Amino acid sequence: MICFRLHAWRAFLGFSLFLIFFSSCASEIVAAYTKDEASRSIQWADEAVSSAFEAVLEAEAAGANVSELIMKLNEAVGFLAEASVLVENGEFGRIIEVTNRSVDIAKDVEAEASSLRVSALSHRDFVFKVSLVGSIGGVLSFLFLMFFLWRRFRGFYARRILSLRPEVASDVEA
Repeated sequence: MICFRLHAWRAFLGFSLFLIFFSSCASEIVAAYTKDEASRSIQWADEAVSSAFEAVLEAEAAGANVSELIMKLNEAVGFLAEASVLVENGEFGRIIEVTNRSVDIAKDVEAEASSLRVSALSHRDFVFKVSLVGSIGGVLSFLFLMFFLWRRFRGFYARRILSLRPEVASDVEA
């Protein structure tokens, strides 16, 4: 019985150590306890927000509606500003939480902006193709109509000319 308890205790301790090791390896969160670490965390969040902003600009240039993304990006910038205030106040404990919120929002915005950009580009290509086909169809219809009207007018004009008789003038000197 004592052997079983000792074995269960070892298994629990080994499993706990494994979970602690795994969670520390799998997490991107870095605890900031010094001003340098806090500054790096803020710089990391700033780079993520800048990257998201570039993605939003590209999506907007492609013609996507990015107003919702701008609002989310403003929220991420708000968290980044809050982290900067925390550094100035010396509250290093909450900086990681705030910068991680900013980074999470920035990554979501970047992913949404990329998908909106792709969607806008594919829609633009579709509209171009529809316009091209419509233009070609319109030109062909116009040419067919003009050809049909020309043939009809030519026949009418030829019949009218052939039905005319020349006038004989009696007072013309020869």
